[in-house]
Amino acid sequence: MSNNKNMQRSTSPVNPENSALADELRRNLKGKPTTAGFNRSLPHEIFGFLGDIVKIFVVLLLCVSFAAGGFGAGMLLGYASTAKPLSIGDLTTADETQTSFVYDSEGKVISKLTGTENVDRIYIPFGEVKDTYIDEAITSIEDERFYEHSGIDLRRIGSAVLSALANSGSATHGGSTITQQTVKLISGQDEHSTSRKVQEWFSAMSLEQELSKDEIMELYVNLAPMGNNYVGIQAAAQNYFGKNASELNLSECALLAGLPKSPSYYNPMRETGRRNALRRMRIVLGKMYELGKINEEEYRAALNSDVKFKVRQKDSSTKVNSYFAEYAISEVIADIAKARGISKSLASSIVYNRGYHIYTTLEPQVQSILDEAFQNKELFQKKPSKIENYPEKPNGSMVVVNVKTGAIAAMQGGFGEKTMNLSLNRATSSHRNPGSSIKPLLDYGPAVELGLVAPSTVFIDQKVYLDPQNPKKAWPKNYENNYIGPLTVRQALVKSRNTVAAMLWYEVGGDTALWYLSQNGIDRTKEGSFPSQAVGGFTTGMTTLEMAGAYATFANGGTYVEPYAYTQVLDSDGNVIILADPTKHKVYSEETCFLVSDMLMGVVTSGTPSKFGGQIKGQDGAKISTAGKTGTTSDNNDKWFCGFTPYYAAAVWYGYDNRLRQTEIIKDDYRNAVHIWMYCMKKIHENLPGAKFNKPESIVQVSVCTESGRYATDACKAAGTVVSDYFVSGSDLCPSSDKPCKTHKAEPSVTPTPAPEN
Repeated sequence: MSNNKNMQRSTSPVNPENSALADELRRNLKGKPTTAGFNRSLPHEIFGFLGDIVKIFVVLLLCVSFAAGGFGAGMLLGYASTAKPLSIGDLTTADETQTSFVYDSEGKVISKLTGTENVDRIYIPFGEVKDTYIDEAITSIEDERFYEHSGIDLRRIGSAVLSALANSGSATHGGSTITQQTVKLISGQDEHSTSRKVQEWFSAMSLEQELSKDEIMELYVNLAPMGNNYVGIQAAAQNYFGKNASELNLSECALLAGLPKSPSYYNPMRETGRRNALRRMRIVLGKMYELGKINEEEYRAALNSDVKFKVRQKDSSTKVNSYFAEYAISEVIADIAKARGISKSLASSIVYNRGYHIYTTLEPQVQSILDEAFQNKELFQKKPSKIENYPEKPNGSMVVVNVKTGAIAAMQGGFGEKTMNLSLNRATSSHRNPGSSIKPLLDYGPAVELGLVAPSTVFIDQKVYLDPQNPKKAWPKNYENNYIGPLTVRQALVKSRNTVAAMLWYEVGGDTALWYLSQNGIDRTKEGSFPSQAVGGFTTGMTTLEMAGAYATFANGGTYVEPYAYTQVLDSDGNVIILADPTKHKVYSEETCFLVSDMLMGVVTSGTPSKFGGQIKGQDGAKISTAGKTGTTSDNNDKWFCGFTPYYAAAVWYGYDNRLRQTEIIKDDYRNAVHIWMYCMKKIHENLPGAKFNKPESIVQVSVCTESGRYATDACKAAGTVVSDYFVSGSDLCPSSDKPCKTHKAEPSVTPTPAPEN
């Protein structure tokens, strides 16, 4: 050990009444103290003197700014005044790490968040690692004057500027101190603007006034990104070296100190990243030696020692959280970060380590049905032998939303057993083009709501040329590559005719259609409108969660409720930390919802869903109204089914992840999305009473001609073209006897010629 170990560290601890964590730190600090500020070499004193001159110059510059009208200084003070206070109360008031719990809607624990059950972020008091080299390593490579400056280091800033000038604009090091980096880790703000940098400076100086150097270092070592979703040195030590941070040796401390600069580039779990990390470790060791933090013997020994990395293997003691639990936790973290103006990293540390109780919307019986279905290979692979040589197997996702509340009842993010935490959740993170399942949301729903069409409005399914980029080419084509001729809007939706969907899109207007889509929680307005969207062609596709939430709007009478996964979060003392506050707003009238729902029931009774049971039956075989829409992309890479009942809305995506290549779904599996949806929803509803979609009193039934869409006459009946359909009473589209069908005319009556008289 170097002689520095026996010297008093120069810190500026705050009074106990100013920081609850200070007492805890002073109780736990042990081992080596660090260099005192008064024991400095002659060069150090010279540089310090020059630094003081620079500071004086800056102060004089500000004074000149005031004298000249105060613009420069006023601007700085203006920036500083807008800096938000840092929220660190949760981390600085707890005496110890506490387990957080996640509950389902019935109050049963579904996840625990701490220790071995949370290997990605584990809070550790600085007192437990103070006798290692971790702080010397970090300060040596990140901020060698950490224990001397008051939050910002003017010499370092100047050095970074000169370095940038000498290297064509690319500095060899940054100008931020550890305190400034901690501010970024707390606030989540990392904008490269003058105002943000000034605010960061003032926040850093403010943090130095509130906390001691050791408290700031504690925050840094617990919030610093360490790669592979690991945050803080404890998680990194356990996952990279198989030990606690308190047991780290000199080489390991140097390696971890180098990771935050670029966690992905120095990723120890990849071969190239490990080589990069080891090279940076040597740089850190060299800097520690240069600054006198370690002696030559320690330096040489560390360079010649082999860093022993942990052999990666599944830890059977680690509980794998469900897709739903992980999503609920992420929503809590995001909402707390937003509400308090802190980074998601800090919010995560708070949620995972402060004994919170997260009450979710998970309905265990519904979730168990999805869990069973997504373990059922027969639902996902109808002919396994045909795809046994594929580089990957088909996958899927499903989300079920409670129609009455808008809450997420269940979620599955992938086929088969979930084997690791924070794996890809296809229900929330995979954006896939929706095919025809977008039509009710983008084309039909808005057209009905705007009073442009009724279910019986007639269109001509024929060749159309609606692509402005290729006006001479027929577009869009129907999936079956044929045309039917005259058909009603109801028939067009049930038969999923692309031509009619595109015509409706033009009737509604592309921008208006996107507005309605955004009102249903799927905002693609930044893409701008283009015709292919009418049939599901988007730059950014949809998630299963987005589609389930959007379809729930039709089921609940027209009010969009942003799907939410938790109801409330309490701290360890039972105090409310945050309550769910989902977005709610009216999108459609109840009449529109009924008309669209009634049309979509035809998809279930006559389309693919009819082959898997059609309309769902509940308790004692009672009928439960079931509506939905299939979706297929033109390349057959994605299959969807989105639908709803009076109880639940659900969406299913089926296909391949396509990480290695674009894989087309084989014909045997074309119906799997529908099969999965019907399989789960039938089980979910089997003990629920019969129910129908609410029909407003303003909805009436009128006999219409399917060829003209007008009030049916006796001639229409004779022609066999009469159906009874629903309309909004009194609307312009509601047929009446004074505007009868003119397509069919009654045959003129023939007056018999009287027989001649004899």
